[in-house]
Formats: sequence, structure tokens, C-alpha cells
Amino acid sequence: MSAVSNTFTQEELTDFKESFDTFDKNHDGAINASELRSLLRIVGEKYNAKDVSNMMHEYDTNKDDHIDFDEFLHLFNKVVKNKTPIAL
Repeated sequence: MSAVSNTFTQEELTDFKESFDTFDKNHDGAINASELRSLLRIVGEKYNAKDVSNMMHEYDTNKDDHIDFDEFLHLFNKVVKNKTPIAL
């Protein structure tokens, strides 16, 4: 796991992982744009499809069109820190 994981408590990491796994419908260790949008909506963050597409582009570092858990932590770190829509 990356250094960004150090910005969260173990309890937060556990909660994030459980949420991530719930939305990883095919259990391949990654979520697509639709799954990411659903996950963000559940935690109270509402983004339109274009915003989510922009997030995918920014945080999908290996450019496989999916967000793995480490990439998700980077994205979520920004969402939690800002508590406002991500400026892209």
C-alpha cells in the first residue's frame, strides 16, 4: 500500500476496503467508473458522469480503465480532505 494509506486510521482503511469490496461487483480488485460513482454517492459525494470520468482519468495511474484500491485511496484522500467536489 502507498504512503497515502498513512493519512487514514486503520479503522478508516478497513471501512474503505469494505466499501470498495462491496462495489467491486466482479471481485477483480478494481472498480469501474459506474461502480466508483455508486460508491461516492453512498458516502454522500455526488458527481455527474463527466466528473467521475475525469476522476478515473486522473487517478487511474496504470490507465487500465479501472481504479484499484491503492488508486482509490489517493482519490478518496482528496475527496475527504476537500469535502468539496474535486477540482479537475
